[in-house]
Amino acid sequence: MSLKIFHTADIHLGMKFAGYPEVQSELTEARFVTLENLAKKANEESCDLFVVAGDLFDRTGVAKRDIVRAVQILNQFEGKLVLVLPGNHDYLSPGPGEPWATFKENAGDRVLLLEEKRVYPLEHFDLDANVYPAPCDKKHSGENYIGWIKDEPKDSSVTFHIGVAHGSLEGLSPDFDKQFYPMTRQELLDCDLDLWLLGHTHLPFPDKPGARDRIFYSATPEPDGFDCDHQGHAWIIEIDENKKLSSTLLTTGIYRFLHDEREIKNDGDLNRLEADYGIPGREKLLLKLKLKGRLSLEAYDRLPGIRETLHRNIFYLQWASGDLTEEITPAMVNRDFTEGSFPHRLLTSLSRDEREAEVLQVAYRLLKEARQ
Repeated sequence: MSLKIFHTADIHLGMKFAGYPEVQSELTEARFVTLENLAKKANEESCDLFVVAGDLFDRTGVAKRDIVRAVQILNQFEGKLVLVLPGNHDYLSPGPGEPWATFKENAGDRVLLLEEKRVYPLEHFDLDANVYPAPCDKKHSGENYIGWIKDEPKDSSVTFHIGVAHGSLEGLSPDFDKQFYPMTRQELLDCDLDLWLLGHTHLPFPDKPGARDRIFYSATPEPDGFDCDHQGHAWIIEIDENKKLSSTLLTTGIYRFLHDEREIKNDGDLNRLEADYGIPGREKLLLKLKLKGRLSLEAYDRLPGIRETLHRNIFYLQWASGDLTEEITPAMVNRDFTEGSFPHRLLTSLSRDEREAEVLQVAYRLLKEARQ
């Protein structure tokens, strides 16, 4: 007998993407489509459990229509049970706007909200497992909520004991002020569980899991900004009755965010830039491109055309070329201005100092325009 689990977290449904107004609606919709794809994949793989380890929603004030849509998607899972943990973004918050009341009203009988710090036996769902959750009840906390699990008796008649929590992990998550339910590996291991399914950190962990690994972060399944440069991930984890574990990391995202900084020195560098991003197949790429360097006047004049090519082929482009300047050579100054004239003397003087390259470029352009 074994237990097959689909593990995801940090889906952040209802994220608004206000910083990307041109593509805001597409990015918001992608998160729902990704959740649908996760449920389909879990069905294809005949998973028993579908686990969301926190932050299914981006905030507690998420729109009711988004909550209902999320539940409708989760209800499509054909396995035995969906488990959903409140995270630090969609934390338990009794009162107006609280999302979980609406969630439970619309959830099917195979969708279970882990809203209490207690053991959840799953025998009613034909699963030989107990679940030990640590639901969040606020946005920030300097302490984690897994402490109750260590001293909780583990029923030896139950085969699998699984923890679900949301928060940072020491040495892995960027939580320098320790305000996101900080946990340590030793604290997790001391709880004496067979498996920990965690959310909050948007990167998958571990990198190369083995049969003895017991702590897993799924990462966000759909990238959400330029600080998330992977393609979106989720885990399929299978554990047998001897507690031997196997895992598969899935690539799940629709869109990809990429930050690229390049030094451009010649036509060859421009050709490579165009070859990398100006071709079909980049329709789901969001690219933040920063260029620096110095180019000949002829090569510099190619930039508008290359930028237009990238715009046509890439879903979303942030183009920054302010640190890319023209290389104004003495030969160009001699060709375009009479020797001994004020423009010639000024440009020649500026060309002798590398630190004045940008000033030289501006002065050269202005002086040429003034002659026309």
